Amino acid sequence: MAHVPARPRSRSSAPPSSDAPGLGLLALLEGLPEAFLGVDADWCVTYLSPRMRELLADRAQPGDDVRKKVADLLGLGPHLRLEAPATGQPAVRYEHRWPEGDLCFDVSARPVEGGLLVHCRDISREYMARQELQRAGQLFQAVMEGTTDAIYIKDLDGRYQVINSAGARALGRTVSEVREHTDAELFPPEEARVNLRHDRDVLEAGQPLTYEDSQQGPDGDVRVWLSTKGPLRDPEGNVFGLFGISRDITQRKWAEEEVRRHSEFQEHLMGIISHDIRSPLGAIMNWSRVLAAGGPAEETARTSQRIATAAVRIERLTRLLLDFTRARLVGGVVIEPRGADTQELLAKVAHEFRVAFPKRHIEVEHKGNTQGQWDPDRLAQVVSNLVENALKYSPADAPVCLSTRGLRNKVVVSVHNEGRPIPEATLPHLFEPFRQGPQQTRTLKMSYGLGLYIVREIVHAHGGTIDVTSTEDDGTTFTVTLPRRAPPKKGPPPEPPPPPPAHRP
Repeated sequence: MAHVPARPRSRSSAPPSSDAPGLGLLALLEGLPEAFLGVDADWCVTYLSPRMRELLADRAQPGDDVRKKVADLLGLGPHLRLEAPATGQPAVRYEHRWPEGDLCFDVSARPVEGGLLVHCRDISREYMARQELQRAGQLFQAVMEGTTDAIYIKDLDGRYQVINSAGARALGRTVSEVREHTDAELFPPEEARVNLRHDRDVLEAGQPLTYEDSQQGPDGDVRVWLSTKGPLRDPEGNVFGLFGISRDITQRKWAEEEVRRHSEFQEHLMGIISHDIRSPLGAIMNWSRVLAAGGPAEETARTSQRIATAAVRIERLTRLLLDFTRARLVGGVVIEPRGADTQELLAKVAHEFRVAFPKRHIEVEHKGNTQGQWDPDRLAQVVSNLVENALKYSPADAPVCLSTRGLRNKVVVSVHNEGRPIPEATLPHLFEPFRQGPQQTRTLKMSYGLGLYIVREIVHAHGGTIDVTSTEDDGTTFTVTLPRRAPPKKGPPPEPPPPPPAHRP
């Protein structure tokens, strides 16, 4: 009998046997835009929906073994036991990126009579939206971690839900140590109350608010923060929390303060030049004309003395301003140490002031070895400024006492005067430039606080210290303590590095 070849399976999408889905189900599947694939217990394709045929193209037909044709394409391997009968498979569901195009499917495999039905629902738009959201989240995270500002999110109970590393470091903590904690648990009580008040103000206003305040960092330094807080709303407009961004503006504040001080210095400088230099300069011009007009010898002598006195005032004030400028620009006064004796130095300064103020009584005392290695010209300037200060703020009939004594490794110089004490509030700022003591007389013109500032800078340049005591009973005493050998001459100190950024919400 002749052999009759077997009739090939039909390539129609209709199921070839009773194992295929029923006619009602088949009609339903044919009308859906989603992709369906039916297999029997032997993993042979029994059904392909129109969308599945479109996706698979010519890679699988009814009767083909799914495991050999499209298992990898559909991502079945990691989720189904392909070596086991299809009828014994559990229902599974997974998300699968199609290897071609920007497609993504929600795939589910459900047992049906005699096999499995694989359902692929197109979720490409949802997947792309999630990817965009994930990329946005990654970008947001990169921005949060890349900035030196503190960025954070709180819920309505005031608990930190999100905070970047910069914000956590400002608190001296890690991100995990800050999350789910409140300001009351993280800050000192007063700072926590301030933060809570700001939060309430933002929620009551319903809009972002910006404010500036100072807070103490974990290392004890005080930082100035510029913070913006605002409410967070859901799509329906309901507030579910608040965000905050805090920037450390401490250095900016320092710069602003420096600009302010510089401006004040310019104003003071112009005042000095316009008054205390212009006034004696005008006197010199006027008395010069008187001197040129001639007159009795006695009158000529007095006129010459007046001119000399005015010139000395200009010279001394100019020197003071130069010293002040050098000290500010170079970071200290430059000295040239050599052998000197404070006993001789005090005697010389006392003699000069006795000649200039013959009616004032100036005493000098010394004890022990008062020799050392210092800059005698600069130390004479120190003593002169202190004596001048003592004459200015003491009664005309009271003595000014200069004393020096030698100790083992140092020498002490003091200048004492009687009279009203220096106000207690003035003492901490006495050696700052442009600080004035109580104005009692204008016998001497130096009332801008530069003299004592220069005194302190010269003493510090010698490695020494200067102190002042002032009481009603004991009067006022400036005490300068000097090591016997001044430190070696050195250049200007390097610029200090800026403080490390510390940020806190």
